[in-house]
Amino acid sequence: MRCEIVDVFAERPFEGNQLAVVLDAQGLDTATMQRFALDTNFSETTFVTKHEANRATVRIFTPNQELPFAGHPTLGTAWVLADRGRGGRITLDLGAGAVEVTFDEGVVWMTPPAVDMQGPVDRADAAALLSIDPAELADGFDPCRATVGPSFFLVGVKDLATLRSVVLDDSVSKRMANGQSVATFAFAEEGYSDDANFAVRMFFEAKGTREDPATGSANTAFAQYLKDRGHSGSVIVEQGFEIDRPSRLFLDIADAIRVGGRVQAVMSGEVSALD
Repeated sequence: MRCEIVDVFAERPFEGNQLAVVLDAQGLDTATMQRFALDTNFSETTFVTKHEANRATVRIFTPNQELPFAGHPTLGTAWVLADRGRGGRITLDLGAGAVEVTFDEGVVWMTPPAVDMQGPVDRADAAALLSIDPAELADGFDPCRATVGPSFFLVGVKDLATLRSVVLDDSVSKRMANGQSVATFAFAEEGYSDDANFAVRMFFEAKGTREDPATGSANTAFAQYLKDRGHSGSVIVEQGFEIDRPSRLFLDIADAIRVGGRVQAVMSGEVSALD
């Protein structure tokens, strides 16, 4: 089987979020896919189990679980299957359903599944989750929970300095999640770069708490969150700067939400361990 490693939501190689794409993986069972994803130890690894013309069936794994949908694996896998983005469009059949991906002037765009906005989160809990004072939360951005495949707590903080200072409190996270798997997405209405609208950080559980370099699913939920609060048009989000994996995500907020970014080729080879 061929394996491609790419960086997604990356303006240049060795930035963004790493992804391993295993092609012709129809002969692998679930346990083997999970072990391979743990071995790569990326945020996600994808396995293409069927590919015909402009449609493919894809499974997505973190190091410790399978996901019905995730953003950077969707974009990166589509880019690989469409001849490194030279195709016009491709549809990926994921656990969460069919997701259409298009390519436009070097940017890969997906139309993600619908977001389930699940209601507000107590501000004191949200502050405790990030180990900050409630006064450091953003005004006008009420904390909430949302699901789009994975689930997230969305918490706005007052500025970039506060965002840089946050530390996830695992005990608060577990209490708030009530036995479910819920990641934490913190954001500030201030970019690392002058042209960015927001900076964000995302923390999740994968054999210990990890910070994600770029999260398409969380930013899908964030796009819906912004839309519900009257935002529309183009939004640039930056993520991963705190862990030396700078990423840029493009949100197109209209009647239908789109999430996009650039993909960079890093490595191509064969999976020899599974011969």
